[in-house]
Amino acid sequence: MRGRPATLVVFTAALASRYALGQTAPPPATAAPAPSAATAPASAPLPVMALPDVPPAPPVSDPMLAPVPPPKRLIASWDEASRLLRARSTDLRRAYGDIRRAEADSRTALAAILPSLNATGTATHTILPKGGSSVVDTSGLLTNANAYSGSVRASLTVVNVQAWHAIGTAHVNEEATRLSYQDLERTTAASLATAIAQNVTAERVSELGRVGLKNALERLALTEAKERTGTATGLDIVRARQDVANARSSLVTSDETLRRSRDTLGLAVGLAEPVGVLPTTDLSSIGQSVLKACRALPDLEHRSDVLAAGKAVEISERRRTEVDQGFLPTLGVGSTLAATTTDFTSTRPTWNVQAVLSVPIWDGGARYGARRSAAAVADQNAASLEALRRSSSVALVQARRSVEVADESRRVAEEARNLALEVDRLTRAAYQTGKGTSLDLVTSAAALRQAEVNLALQELALVQARINDLLTLANCSVSP
Repeated sequence: MRGRPATLVVFTAALASRYALGQTAPPPATAAPAPSAATAPASAPLPVMALPDVPPAPPVSDPMLAPVPPPKRLIASWDEASRLLRARSTDLRRAYGDIRRAEADSRTALAAILPSLNATGTATHTILPKGGSSVVDTSGLLTNANAYSGSVRASLTVVNVQAWHAIGTAHVNEEATRLSYQDLERTTAASLATAIAQNVTAERVSELGRVGLKNALERLALTEAKERTGTATGLDIVRARQDVANARSSLVTSDETLRRSRDTLGLAVGLAEPVGVLPTTDLSSIGQSVLKACRALPDLEHRSDVLAAGKAVEISERRRTEVDQGFLPTLGVGSTLAATTTDFTSTRPTWNVQAVLSVPIWDGGARYGARRSAAAVADQNAASLEALRRSSSVALVQARRSVEVADESRRVAEEARNLALEVDRLTRAAYQTGKGTSLDLVTSAAALRQAEVNLALQELALVQARINDLLTLANCSVSP
């Protein structure tokens, strides 16, 4: 589809070349008259002027006709682009760090209810009284210059409702971070697909710009040839040159758009360099690749970001409950084994067991403030979840409708391009036979160039709409 418009434009340029060189075409075959515009049905095809075979258009050359050099790195498939994205994306890397942090928080919460074991050692050197005298330490042992003691203490929390509840909260938070990572995979896949589609379109628009410049140069050559035969004026030459200048301006813009799309694609896959796609890549293959990589979901409630928002509400509710549980007493047991020696000459061991009951009475109101704060956070998260559901529902409807709109817009753009192509063909033929003006020629050429670009952009919009429709209800996760 990419090469067809260019071929037709070159063919019409070749036709105009023969007329410009003064060659006489044989009369066209007799055909039945076409119905008038007033009586022809709306679906009737446009009348087509029969044209003879013509030699190729005069060769033209220009430095700007050379294509933009391809980047050093080209992506051959969606799988390759997806692998680069997962290996080099800083967004995914940060999100994975959140998962690791949540796992660490779960382990920290578990430690609050597990047994603990601590050992302590003390070395004492007596300065006063000096050596040779004896003193009695707090344990009742006679000490000389040096004394050593050591202890081992084991403790276990028996009853701590708040600590047990915090473990469950940490696990829920871990699930929420994984769901957020999965949603990030979905959005980065959409960004990558869009970047590839934009690059393919930019390549095509740049190619169309070169075809347009070549045709403008051929028109200029034909007009100059007519001037030499006395059938064109200086105004015709100026208009042809103006058309060439406009074609050059459009080509400069489209080439820069192409370079920027390569930079964007490079950043999308995590590379600080331009990245392109193979010339054989077309827009339809991009949507098919995304369809294979992602799985459709039954409804919005199964989408990762909605699930993650639901987990955020659950976490905030659990933390509010934890604050209330802070008013409950805790019970723990402990045991200490200790020994003291003086210059390693005598040792006195001790061993005790303790039960510790802690009853919170008053902390200055800190828990009351924490409870109000947790309740406010819970209310905020619930409102965020409801807002996400509303916006996602509307986005889903719009995504499905945008596919129909984009498809219809593409169809209209294709029809407009075909009409512009026919107008340009007939205008060239009329101009070479002296029935048209150079203004008509330049105007039809500019309209054809714009119609070609519009069609390419509408095809891009259609692919983007299909990708957006697919990913609005999809799971593209390959989660760690």
